[in-house]
Formats: sequence, C-alpha cells, structure tokens
Amino acid sequence: MGSTHFLFGMSAGLGVAAWQGWSPWQTGLSVVLASAVAGGRFSPDLDQSWIWRKVDKVTPDESLGHGGPMRHRGLTHWWGLPAVLVGVLPLLPEESRWLMMSLLAGWCSHLVGDFVFGKRAGRGRGPGIPLAPWWGHVGVGLDAGGTAEAATRSFVLPAVLCWQFLTLVGIGDPVNDLVLDLFR
Repeated sequence: MGSTHFLFGMSAGLGVAAWQGWSPWQTGLSVVLASAVAGGRFSPDLDQSWIWRKVDKVTPDESLGHGGPMRHRGLTHWWGLPAVLVGVLPLLPEESRWLMMSLLAGWCSHLVGDFVFGKRAGRGRGPGIPLAPWWGHVGVGLDAGGTAEAATRSFVLPAVLCWQFLTLVGIGDPVNDLVLDLFR
C-alpha cells in the first residue's frame, strides 16, 4: 500500500494547506512533509522497520496483552497519538505550527488508509486500526493490494489531487460545479 499512502499524504497535505490558506512555499512543503510521514520509514509503518523489530524481540511487551504495543498496527497506528499532538498545537509558536499540522495530516492520512485497506490479521486482531492503544481494531477491512486499493491509487487519488490543485490555483470552478451537479 506504499504508493497509495504517499498519495493519501499528498492529498492531506494539500488539503490542510488550502484550508489554512498557507503560502505557495508552505503548501509545497506541506505536501512533501505529509507524504513523507504518510508512508515508509517515517510513517506509522515504522513498526515494520528492522530496528523496531529488533527492539520488539528483546522487549517483553506481549505481557501487556493483545500481542503487545510493538506489533504491526499496534501503538504507532493508534488514533490517540495524533489526537494528543492536536491538543499540543496551540502551545506551539504560531509561525511553526504549520509544520506540525503538515506532519499530522500525513500521519493521519496513513491511519485513514489503514482503516479502509487494513485486512484482518492473524492472532485475533481485527481489521483496520486500534481503537485502544494497541487492541480493539476496527476498519472497513478491504484488502491492501486488492482491486479497490488499485483503483483508489490509480484513478481516485490522482483525480482528487488534480481537483485539489485546480481548486487551489483558482481554476477549479468548472470541476467543482460538475461535482456539485452530481449530488443535486
């Protein structure tokens, strides 16, 4: 699901930048930062890195129950971590708050992606992401790598990114009108 996560991150970074009315350079950097933490080694999937797994092998976290917080889609995929950081946002200097918002947008986009495309795993863990710090998984449960994800990655997200960009630069009104007409 790697490239899908990056596209989700780009969309989230672009969306938060448009919502906040950031400058073009902040918008560009927001897209880069959000996509960087949406997939790969700096994302919630850091729980699949070799160092994380080595630490997991020597840490008796399984004794905490539910497979322990260090397994894949455990603590790093819990919605509560970004929620705490959202609460910290007002404490940050206003001129640097946008950086944390960009990182949060990317991290949360990963969680949304895993909520939708996170299939049930072995050892009793449900689909998606944990409601509690590392247990009580909920999600849609679509197969990562399946047809729905491929369509999302190949068609839906590129179309959404184009629409977001056109809207941001001020030439998206025909697209917006078309979309609104579909829902009338």
